Amino acid sequence: MPAFLTSSPGKVILFGEHAVVYGKVATAGSLGLRSTALIQTRTDMTISATLPDVQLDRAWSVADLPVQERWTEYPFPPPTMNADLLDQLEQIVNLRKQTNRSQAAIALLYLHAHLATKAVLEQGFDFSVRSSLPVGAGLGSSASYSVCVATALLQINGFLTPEMDNATKRDLVNQWAFQAEKVIHGNPSGIDNTVSTFGGAVAFKKGQIEPLPEFQSLRFLLTNTRVPRETQVQVANVRKRRDRFPNIIDPVLDSIDSISVSCKELFSHHNLTRAELLAQFGDLIDINHGLLIGLGVSHPALEKVREISSKLGLKSKLTGAGGGGCALTLIRDDVTAEVVEAIKVLLGAEGFQCFETSVGGPGAGVLPLKQNMPMAYFLDTDKEALDARAGWQYFA
Repeated sequence: MPAFLTSSPGKVILFGEHAVVYGKVATAGSLGLRSTALIQTRTDMTISATLPDVQLDRAWSVADLPVQERWTEYPFPPPTMNADLLDQLEQIVNLRKQTNRSQAAIALLYLHAHLATKAVLEQGFDFSVRSSLPVGAGLGSSASYSVCVATALLQINGFLTPEMDNATKRDLVNQWAFQAEKVIHGNPSGIDNTVSTFGGAVAFKKGQIEPLPEFQSLRFLLTNTRVPRETQVQVANVRKRRDRFPNIIDPVLDSIDSISVSCKELFSHHNLTRAELLAQFGDLIDINHGLLIGLGVSHPALEKVREISSKLGLKSKLTGAGGGGCALTLIRDDVTAEVVEAIKVLLGAEGFQCFETSVGGPGAGVLPLKQNMPMAYFLDTDKEALDARAGWQYFA
C-alpha cells in the first residue's frame, strides 16, 4: 500500500448559537485550521497510532483486534452502533482515565474493525495525525480527526476508487466519520463532521443540513480566550432565562434565526460587490453578538476581544456556546497586514491565543505520496507546508 496523507478542516459557527437549540437556523463554515494524517504500512503486524496533540502513542497487534462480519449496507455503516464491540475495544485500549486519548484510539479501532479487508488484515500500518485546531475549544477538532480517520481507513481498504464520483466519496466518508463521532461523543448532531467532510458552509435546523454552495471564502482572526467553556451550563442558563422571560427571549431567538437566514441570502445576492457583502456580513456579526449578550452568554474576555478589535475598526462576535471559548473577528479585504498584526499583539498581551485563518475552504482530501515519509519529518515539519503540497484530491 503506498503511503498517503489525509486532511480535513475544523468548523466554526458563524450565526445562530443557542437559537439552534430551539429549532432555529444556524450557519457554520469550515476553518482554514486543519488536521492532517499520515498513513503508511509497517513491516510488522501491528497498528500504531501517534497523536501528539492528545499524547497518544500506542500500538496494537492486528491479531488481537476484533473484526466485524459483513452486513447488508457494507461498505456503508450498519444502522446501529455495536455496543459490545465498544466494550471490547475499551478493554483493549485500556486508557479509561485519559479521555481524549482513549476516545481517539477507540474511534480508530472501531472503524478498522468494520472496514478492514483481508488484504489489510495481513499487514500493519502507522496512523499519525497532527492538528492546528485547539482541543476542546468548540472548533470541531474531534470531527476533523474523525474525518481523517474515516478517509484513511476507506482509502486503505480500497473503497475510495478513482471511478467513484466525489458525491459518493463525500457521503461514504461523512457517514463513517459520524460513526467515529458517536464513539467520541455518544450523541453528536452530525453538523461538525458534515462541515469537515464537505467544506464550505452549511445551514442547519432540527437535524436538517443544507450546504451553501454560493458561500464565499472569508478571512477571520480566531481568538481563543483560553477561558474554559461549559456548553451544558450555558445552554441551561439560556433555558432558565427563557423560562423567566419567554415574551422577551423568544423574540430574541427569532431575531437570531433571521440573522442566519440573512446570512444564507446574502451570498445569493449577485448584485452586491465584495465590499458591500463584507460590510453587511459585519453588521450581522454586530447584531448577533448583541443578541447573544441579551441571552447572557458573553464573558468579559469575549468583550475584551470586541473592545480591542473595535478600536481598530473590526467587528467581532463570540462563536459557540459562549461563557468563554472563542471569538471571531472578520478581516475585510481592505484591512492591512499591519492592522491584523497590531490586533494580534494586543490580544496576545491579554493572554489570548490568535489564529489568522479562513472560513469556507475545502473539506476532506487525500494526497498520495511517492514514497514513505519519515515520521520525524511529518511530526516536525511546518504543518501548513504539508497542507499546501501540490496534488491534494478534495471531494468537492
